[in-house]
Formats: sequence, structure tokens, C-alpha cells
Amino acid sequence: MLLPPDAPVTSVTVEDIRFHFGHLGSGSDANNPQADYSNPYVTIRTDAGDGVGIGFTLGRGNEMVCAAVRELAPLVQGKRVAELIGDFATTWRTLANPLQSRWIAPGAGPYQMAAGAIANALFDLWARSAGLPLWRLLCALEPRQVVDMIDFRYVEHLLTRDEALSILERNHDGAEVRVGELVTHGLPCYHTTWIGSTPESLIEEITRVRDERGISSFKLKVGGDLEFDRTRLALVRSRFGDTLQLFTDANQVWSVPQAIDWMTRLSEYGVAWIEEPTAPDLIDGHRRIRDALCSRGIDIVTGENCPNSHVAGQLIAGGAVDRFQIDACRVIGPVENMLIMLIAAKYGVPICPHAGGSGLDELVPHLAAWNYACATPTQERVIVEQVGFCASYFTAPSVVQDGRVRMPTEPGYIVGMTDDARARYRVDDSRA
Repeated sequence: MLLPPDAPVTSVTVEDIRFHFGHLGSGSDANNPQADYSNPYVTIRTDAGDGVGIGFTLGRGNEMVCAAVRELAPLVQGKRVAELIGDFATTWRTLANPLQSRWIAPGAGPYQMAAGAIANALFDLWARSAGLPLWRLLCALEPRQVVDMIDFRYVEHLLTRDEALSILERNHDGAEVRVGELVTHGLPCYHTTWIGSTPESLIEEITRVRDERGISSFKLKVGGDLEFDRTRLALVRSRFGDTLQLFTDANQVWSVPQAIDWMTRLSEYGVAWIEEPTAPDLIDGHRRIRDALCSRGIDIVTGENCPNSHVAGQLIAGGAVDRFQIDACRVIGPVENMLIMLIAAKYGVPICPHAGGSGLDELVPHLAAWNYACATPTQERVIVEQVGFCASYFTAPSVVQDGRVRMPTEPGYIVGMTDDARARYRVDDSRA
């Protein structure tokens, strides 16, 4: 049994890291014309080694998550890593319920994201101490070890502990075979383009990514202007025909009726899914959109802004989504994402992780690999987002070959950010 190190946390520090991309540049969408991808960068130190974790924001507000990390740090400082991870269900509840602060946004907001960054650092530390990439460590856990780390309190009506254990035990014997498949083949992935791309630059980007990385699935940001969206989709289809799979992403800009109308008009271009068609916690709204568009073969997809496992569970179990997008930095670490993936396994909803942001491309393969090996042993309709333009900032960058992201090999989770990137993009006074 793989156990975390029995060493106390001696310090928890956080740095405010922000990358600047400009108006309608990389990361731009209908709701965010300028997205300065940013990371609260957390380091947990012990006498047995260090761990690094990140959160993810779009720039402004990164200082709020960093401040929340500093406020939550005393909850783990001085405690033994073996205790924090071995009884992670208690750690989870402790981080999710900071006294008085929880009132601001229960189970959501800066404190939830700060708790996630701390949890990511703890699991990075554990994987480093074991000498394994996190996905290999998670896949090696016994089913009972996994359920012992999970807090089922708010989802027991959707998934019981016994049901989760049954799913894991059912898949345990074949997990190592699937690990071997992942090492050999990796995970299928798609590439995201941005709303600031002109039709000409869009075609150039798709051609380059297809030729250099072997990717044949692409996501286009939509929702700013209907005719602009139609023009770009029509151009892509006329240039590439049916050789590409096309996804769309509205980044929450529409009302429910508007989403139905807009996507009905875009359906002629063979769009496979619409991501975030409306507010991320509007469960009945997603269900209505799904009911209206299912006959047109368009999947409803969301999850990157879903703040916790109980909202995710309602979307999944309530028939509101066709695929769910876990996010490595939105909830409280790998374990809460494992809970979401187990709920999805019970209800037969494919997991298609959200990535593309700084560090997310590096984190999500670990989670998607565990899902395939241990929770849902099929890759049918499963695909991982990979963009890669921030990969060079990290010491173990994601790698895509032949349309598939290769499995991480370095011990750890995020592993770390390069010294040059931290020096260049650190914000020393986040109030400026």
C-alpha cells in the first residue's frame, strides 16, 4: 500500500503568477476578450521533500485566491502529510469550511480554489515522495484507500460510499492493463482556438496543429456575433470537409432560449457539442437546452466553472449534460475530481476534462488517466482539451503526438514552473 510521508508541513507559501496575452489574443472568448492566464503558485515544504500546487484564474482576482491560500495555510501547517492525505475526507471538510470565511461563498469562490491549490500541492508532494507521476500513484491505490479519502456528505443521495467502492472494485483487476495502454497510446485530445482569430488565421492555426500534432478535433469559441460564427464554421467546413470534428464553446454568454436558437442555426455545420451554453449552475437550463438540441446531434457539455462535486453531481445525475468537464483547479484537488468521475461512472456520463489554461494541460492527463483505468474503462466519446501555448512555462510540459497527449512520466503532479517563468511573471504587489 502506497502511503504518504509521515512528516509535518513546515511551511506553506504562495506566489501570484500572471501571464499577459492582450485583447482578443490567446484565451479570448465571448465573455472574456482578454484573459491573462494566472496561477496562485503554492509550495508546501516538509523535511521529507516539497510539493507544488497551482490554482488557475484569468488575471484579476488571482490576488484574492493567493490571500485565501495564506488564510487557509494554518489549517495544514504543522500537521503530518500522512494524516492530511490518509484522512483526506477530514482535510477536505476542514479546508472547505474555514471559520467565518465560508459565509462569503459556501463551497465556491476564492476559498474553494485556494483549498484546491493546497490539495494539489499535497498530492504533488505525495507523488514526488513515491517517485511516481500522480496518475500512476492514483491508479495503484486500493479501492478502499480511494473511498476512505472521499467526503460523500453532500452527494450520498447520488452516489453512496458502497456504490463508489463497487465501481472501483469491479474495475480494479484490469486497471494495470489499461495503465499499459495509456503508456503506449496516451489519451485522445482536441485543440481550442480563440474568438480573436480572424477566419484566415483560424485556418492557418488549424492546418498547423493538424499537421504538426496530428489533432483532428478542434473547438471554436462562439457567442459574440452569429454571422461571424457562421462565417468561420462555414469556412472551416469548406476547407477541411468532414475530416475534422468540430466543437463550440459559448463561455456562458447566452440565455436558455438564445442558446437553443443560436445553436439551431449553427447545427448545419456538424457541430458535435456546445460547451457552457448558459450559466454554469443553471441545471434546469442545461436540461432544457439538451432536450431541444438532442435531435440535432449536439451534446451539451459543461464543468470548468462548476464549483464543487455536489453541483457537478446534480448536472450529471439530473440529465442536464451529455459530457462533463472536470477542472483540475476548480474543486478541492484530485480527490474531489475523483468523486465527480465516480458519479459520472454511475450515470454513464463521459468525462472530457477542461484544460488549455496555464498548467491545466499538464494536470488533467493525470485525472483522465485515473478515470479510464479505475472508474470508467472506456474511451468512447472521451477527449481531453490540450492547447499547449503555456506548456513551456512548466518543468514537465505536456506533449501531444499523433493527436494524443502522452502520459506524464516525471514524479509529481504539476511538478513545477520554470525558474525563468516565475521570475518574469511573478506579481510582487498584487494590489497594483
